[in-house]
Amino acid sequence: MAGHFVRWTGDPGFPASEMHIPQAIRDTAQQFADKRRGRFLAARILLAQLMQRIYGINELPRLTIQDNGRPTFADRDLPDFSIAYAGNTVGVLLAEEGGRAGLDMEIVHARSRQTQEQLIQGLTSGEIAWINAQQDAMEAVTQIWTLRQSILKLTGEGDRGLDSLRLLPGAGRLRSSLYPDIQVVCDAEPVLVWSCALSSATQRLYLWEMDNAFQWRALREMEMGKPNIGPHALRLTSLPSERNLHPEM
Repeated sequence: MAGHFVRWTGDPGFPASEMHIPQAIRDTAQQFADKRRGRFLAARILLAQLMQRIYGINELPRLTIQDNGRPTFADRDLPDFSIAYAGNTVGVLLAEEGGRAGLDMEIVHARSRQTQEQLIQGLTSGEIAWINAQQDAMEAVTQIWTLRQSILKLTGEGDRGLDSLRLLPGAGRLRSSLYPDIQVVCDAEPVLVWSCALSSATQRLYLWEMDNAFQWRALREMEMGKPNIGPHALRLTSLPSERNLHPEM
């Protein structure tokens, strides 16, 4: 089982009608202001391109919105996906069938120091200890925040699920009382911090970037089980005791 993460920075430059986007999605986009409309369409174009590349599906399948506001495919046999935005970058994470996906992205050092301090107030002592041990504390806070958000998007709870989640970054572990079978990988690049939360059975994560000419560039392939996945990367997995408590998951 694998996960597929692709991102796209800038203006798509192509009308959605030429990118196999259903009319219903184009009609919905017309209700939004210019900036939101552009991001909304860009995310769905990116998702359509990913579905075509991985599964050979030429038109984006019908989407529906869950009660928590999360978009999903109406056909439950199709894979789970997650969408995130950071500045003018759009990202889509796709989990292969049977898996779950949660994606979050943040611009490095985009938040003010005051906002960073407010975020720290909601963290656990273990999270704060890990942050204090890093060379760039603000980058580390952003990583923890991004990790949390990607997991909460996978579980579908959003900020309502904060009390259900505990991160143990120093030990490479996490605990979610809502979905006890998760792994998450987060990386801090010079500009962007991203975090992909996936089911623990996911063995590989493929990373791509797409340009405005719709050319795909492979960034890297990550073997999720390897201890060393990058100098700024952090991988957390569900505690074994959590998985054992829920054998049906």
